[in-house]
Amino acid sequence: MFTSPVFLMGSTIATIWASLFHLLLGHRWQQLILYWFFGLLGFALGQIIGDALQVGWLMLGQVHVLEGSVLCWLTMFVARAARL
Repeated sequence: MFTSPVFLMGSTIATIWASLFHLLLGHRWQQLILYWFFGLLGFALGQIIGDALQVGWLMLGQVHVLEGSVLCWLTMFVARAARL
């Protein structure tokens, strides 16, 4: 499961988004870990929603890049707003 291309590509994209989010809005190193966790969670939710709705607007293989990225950023903003 952890070596599937979908998991590897999704976690790589979520890690890049979390790093960029922390670079733009983060202050402490602990926030990077938090944003990374919520980014992975959001991207996974976006992947699940994209599969359930069977939309294919922006896909890279079987990875729903658009849905995953939107949910990734949304969950990171929620984590920032909640000041976790």
